[in-house]
Amino acid sequence: MKRLPTVLATPFLLVGALSACTEGGSGPGPAGTSPAVSASAEAPLVDPTLGRRASPGWTEGPSTTLSPGQGMPAVVECGDFDLDLGDTLPDRAARCFVDAAQAGHPARLRVTRLTTEGDPIPVTYTAGADGLTEVVTDTRQDAFGSKVVTRETCQGPSPAAYGIDFTKCT
Repeated sequence: MKRLPTVLATPFLLVGALSACTEGGSGPGPAGTSPAVSASAEAPLVDPTLGRRASPGWTEGPSTTLSPGQGMPAVVECGDFDLDLGDTLPDRAARCFVDAAQAGHPARLRVTRLTTEGDPIPVTYTAGADGLTEVVTDTRQDAFGSKVVTRETCQGPSPAAYGIDFTKCT
């Protein structure tokens, strides 16, 4: 029996191995053709988890595909709470606000506490993407108080029994 030189046999082995790899997969198909590759809104050439591509005439607004916080609402709403005397803020609400604020996500939490006389004092905490929180306290319904609305800009939120505490406010 006559042997083929190794140099001549190697190309046949390589072609056979490559054709076995492409059956049912990507790469050259029947008769050496490649599958169609197109870039459209339905089949973008980007990671599909980044969202759909803008189509011509698309007017929904600027793309947020690569923005931090994708999948988050514009503002994380942590709730509205009316606390009676002695009630404390639910921990889940405080954690919601603190976690969102520390992650740089805009968030809002509203807490209304009662004075000893039963007058409501609403406090609104609004965290910005810049890491600062605006705290608005409205004492206008307090019969024995100063009847003013105060605004503070605070940093370093942490959960507290009756609202949110901060490391620094101005």
